[in-house]
Amino acid sequence: MAEPLLRVSGVAKRFRGVEALADVDLALTEGSVHGVVGPNGAGKTTLLNVISGYVAPDVGRVELAGRDVTRRTPQRRVPLGVVRTFQNIRLFGGLTVLDNVLIGQHSRARTGPGSLWPVRSARERQLRAEAERALELFDLLPYRKRRAGELPYGLQKQLELARALAARPRVLLLDEPAAGMTAEDRSALVTRIGELRSGGLSIVVVEHDMDVISRVCDHVTVLNFGRMLVDGAPEHVLTSDAVRTAYLGT
Repeated sequence: MAEPLLRVSGVAKRFRGVEALADVDLALTEGSVHGVVGPNGAGKTTLLNVISGYVAPDVGRVELAGRDVTRRTPQRRVPLGVVRTFQNIRLFGGLTVLDNVLIGQHSRARTGPGSLWPVRSARERQLRAEAERALELFDLLPYRKRRAGELPYGLQKQLELARALAARPRVLLLDEPAAGMTAEDRSALVTRIGELRSGGLSIVVVEHDMDVISRVCDHVTVLNFGRMLVDGAPEHVLTSDAVRTAYLGT
């Protein structure tokens, strides 16, 4: 078995005495999709926050390709390849669709006095071309000059994904990417995630839509009250009596 690209070991986190996570493990292999599901308040977003560096665990360890990144900030994890989206859309609504994706490339763009030079460098032209390819992947290229805030909700969710891809992640963390989407948008999302996995991208997805989880994930972890309830292949996890009890109380 190949070593996981991302490994979370024994992570625990409390907020003012409330146990958000307790002894949680996760192993993401390269080119796979790992789902994290559970009832509201189960600790799913807290887990993504720990992996991405927005929250430091009280105990435990986060490793990327064997490197300990537990205490690295989000800004220091992005250049290493850990990139995320958020449950609530965080676009720059007053900027164009293309500019939002270009912002996603900030860790690879030119900075300092040279960035003020009015003539684009070869590097900047390359980044712009990459940004437009990301938009094309999500059928957003016709909207590249529109303000992001003017797009319908489903297209804004896709724009968040395009912006995340602009950072060239090795590990992409998706927090409820299908929330608020139409059935057509969800189907397109499933297709896109499959394409990204086929391209070698490793993905952790938090999602309430079990149809999306069952169609895109190779492995699923179920959290309940911050603890791991079930962990395994989707066909076993999603039919588990323990999972049904956690969700439905039956």
